[in-house]
Amino acid sequence: MKLNRKYITPLIALIFVVVATTGILMFFHFFDGYTEVVHELLGISFVACAGFHVMVNWPALKTHFGKNVFFPALIIVLGLSISIVTLERVNVPIDIVIMEKLIKAPIKDSFNVLGVDYSEATSTLQKKGIRIGNARTLEDIWVNNHVSPEDVIDAIMK
Repeated sequence: MKLNRKYITPLIALIFVVVATTGILMFFHFFDGYTEVVHELLGISFVACAGFHVMVNWPALKTHFGKNVFFPALIIVLGLSISIVTLERVNVPIDIVIMEKLIKAPIKDSFNVLGVDYSEATSTLQKKGIRIGNARTLEDIWVNNHVSPEDVIDAIMK
């Protein structure tokens, strides 16, 4: 299959529709837990297809860049991006604040909040080769055991 517009344009358009739709669903928290994986993986595919799209359409894009529209568009996108990141840092979402507090709270308190029995969690973690040892927080558990936070949370929540 030769790399040309006949294939790239419909592919990038369809991936765009799915990435845009899942992004909107994620923004409004519809179907949480389902849309993230599709959004992330097709987002990577979108980047790859966009690269192919640029390669196939490079002559036309060079002409476009010469019309002095690229630089103002770049400034607008950078300005919006910086503004969004700044607002996010100033107004940290509550779920991030709660998670930070939860992982830094004493282990027994964290387990109580999660509705997990301490002894059962200890046993489950040990079966997976994760030791609580002298850990005082959930964060200490994954740091001391050199595992991901997801591994620890998945183990204690099952």
